[in-house]
Amino acid sequence: MHQHGNSPTRNHEGPGKSIVDLLARQDSAQIQSIWPNDRLCEYFLASDSRRHTWHAWLAARGTAIRDVPETYRFLTFAKSRQILTDACGNCPPGMISALGKFGPYARTKSVYVALHQVLSAGGLLARHVHQWSKFGDDDLVALASGSSLPVSSRVVRALLKRKMPTQATVELLWVISRLAPVHGEQQLVQCTAHGRQPAAILANLFSLTPFPEPPFEQVCALIPITTAEQLRKTGEEFGNCLKGGEELAYALSSVQAGQRYFYRWNGDQPMLLSFSRCGSRGWILEERSGPRNARVPEDMLNHIVGALAAVPNVFVGRGGAGMLEWMCAR
Repeated sequence: MHQHGNSPTRNHEGPGKSIVDLLARQDSAQIQSIWPNDRLCEYFLASDSRRHTWHAWLAARGTAIRDVPETYRFLTFAKSRQILTDACGNCPPGMISALGKFGPYARTKSVYVALHQVLSAGGLLARHVHQWSKFGDDDLVALASGSSLPVSSRVVRALLKRKMPTQATVELLWVISRLAPVHGEQQLVQCTAHGRQPAAILANLFSLTPFPEPPFEQVCALIPITTAEQLRKTGEEFGNCLKGGEELAYALSSVQAGQRYFYRWNGDQPMLLSFSRCGSRGWILEERSGPRNARVPEDMLNHIVGALAAVPNVFVGRGGAGMLEWMCAR
């Protein structure tokens, strides 16, 4: 008998694509091998959490299925907890319900591994995942990378209250984990609680680390800015980007890395200058500006150049943006 129309497993959105290809994605061939022909409806009619349990098992096992009938019996009749334990070694609390939030489409192996990693670690990050209504793959993989970081629950709780993007949360967790052996829990909580945006929190955290020794001591009215709080207050006084946010965080990071240093000119016309490291033995004048980023008058720059003439490890370019300034600037 001649059949009209498309096969029930065909996807009308694209030629050659079946519904099982759409749902199972990279596992399509294996799914059709385990549930062939009329049995395929068992895959379609299963709940989202059940189908993702199967996909998690397939992701852990790889592409080769040696005994298809036995695989069919196990995946069809075993409990989801048993299947996940066989795939991952254990089934952490809440994993089955979390799989149900993935929706209808199969995910990649890294996503199933990430979910298992976060939930197995437990704690506030696992609870955070349970509160999600749906999962973004990148968010879950990023959160998994932070699940093993040694950060106290108080700090994690303070960070999660900021409701930031997941990637920013994980980056801050990593910074905090580096600072935790040196700084007290209360300091880290305060740094987190007193910042509204990720960059502000990062600046607060960087403020805990002392500045290295300046490349040269005070020269005439040119005074090194030797603490994070001094730099922040100078930014506020001058009304520039160093008063907070991303630029302050970047400035603090570059100073503490030994790549940059800030000085203040306390003459009749106050100025803020930054010097960038040039190789291992020298520094160049990179930026100079007055209040509200006003341009430095030529006569004042000449005065500063004259004062720096006695400092052999500092070069001040006078012919515009030269080679060294271009190479050493960020």
